[in-house]
Amino acid sequence: MKICKLIIRGYRQFEKTDLDFTDPATGEPADRICLIGRNGTGKSTVLRNIYQLLSVVPGSLPAWGRFFAVKLKSSDQFVYLVAESNGAIVHFLDSRIEREEGWIDDLAEDPTTVGSKINSTKYRGYLLKPERLAELKNNLIFKDDSSDVVIYSPSEVPQNTAIGIGDVPITTLDKALGLFQTFPFHHTVSNQTIAECWRVLVYLVKKRDNDRDEFENSKENLSRTKSELIEEFDRTHPKVLHELAVLWNEILDRAGLEFDEEGASNPIQLNDNLKAYIRLKSTKEKIAYSQLSTGTRDFIFRLGHIFLLYFGRQIERGFLLVDEPENSLFPDFLFDLMDTYDRIARNEDGTTNTQMFFATHSPLIAAQFQPHERIILEWDEGGHVTAKKGRAPIGDDPNDVLKKDFELTRLMGKEGEKKWQEYLNLRKLIRQSDDENEKADLLARAVEIGDSYNFSPNNDR
Repeated sequence: MKICKLIIRGYRQFEKTDLDFTDPATGEPADRICLIGRNGTGKSTVLRNIYQLLSVVPGSLPAWGRFFAVKLKSSDQFVYLVAESNGAIVHFLDSRIEREEGWIDDLAEDPTTVGSKINSTKYRGYLLKPERLAELKNNLIFKDDSSDVVIYSPSEVPQNTAIGIGDVPITTLDKALGLFQTFPFHHTVSNQTIAECWRVLVYLVKKRDNDRDEFENSKENLSRTKSELIEEFDRTHPKVLHELAVLWNEILDRAGLEFDEEGASNPIQLNDNLKAYIRLKSTKEKIAYSQLSTGTRDFIFRLGHIFLLYFGRQIERGFLLVDEPENSLFPDFLFDLMDTYDRIARNEDGTTNTQMFFATHSPLIAAQFQPHERIILEWDEGGHVTAKKGRAPIGDDPNDVLKKDFELTRLMGKEGEKKWQEYLNLRKLIRQSDDENEKADLLARAVEIGDSYNFSPNNDR
């Protein structure tokens, strides 16, 4: 299931805004979306609204009154669905039905097949009949303990619990074992949920132990040798601490650090916690998580938490919403960041059933998206937000992305602008001068400025 369109009417700065998440060449919903725009244009609001809508727990909405069908299809297919959350309407389109134009303005042609008609200032649509509501609850609402996942990672949280980590993130084996009873489909990932991240890690370590015991004790394996069983099990069941180390070490290596997977101490008693540390590569000295730089610590736990929520699972329906993925990171981390998220969300069979949404101010991030995957939020003359597709091609120079999609008319600071004007004036004086010695001096000054600022006669800064 993918979101094709987000329609917002009369909510905060959105008066009448349509966000189209499809590829105009195919009409199919994009797997990745990048929201860009000035501060206050509502990028974070869009992500929060989608998350709030998707993380609805079945039964929490009275009679499912917020859900409406448009152009209802036959009973063996899903329907067009719009759902209202704080003024935002999300439009889902199942891949098994044909796409139709004008769906929001021309609702169900035959209301008797749908239910009661609603046409008010708050809702417009057709309230579904009870039998259709039941179908939506079964087919279009996410569930715990399933192959569904909805992850939201905000850019900031009220309290950064990472600062208080004295040793390792606080949890216990007892708390981790609770995930065997209920594994939620929706998760918030931030520096306020590091304990939840660690709990999932402990759960996955213990799950592998349980899976190995079941594998070795299965009837068909009782006659095999221990070494044969270990070899086969390890081949098909990767160790989560090792895979996490691979991910984290891509980040930690640049700071001369590494994850000590060999020295990890697994919990045994219910009140035990997993002991797994970061260490200096040169001396093997243990480094407390609270002593890591803010950017490194927040990044490994954000990325690590998301990685753990996908680890060893075949996700059938997933949504990942990340606000400002560039937070506190040096630029060299950003060039391949979207590839890292793609890799994390990919199933073992190579499929990707997760639709990912990112909100960013970074041209390095935005340049990693196709133009139709880039949604630009901007103010209109009336002070309301409108949306349009991007223009810069994927992989373009970030400066070109700043010009074409961020629509910045100047890419240099005040002093740089002064030097650009001085450079242009020098070029003009060189053309006007008849004195060869003066020309040589002017050219030397122009070359010095040009080399310092990478100016040339043919560029426009």
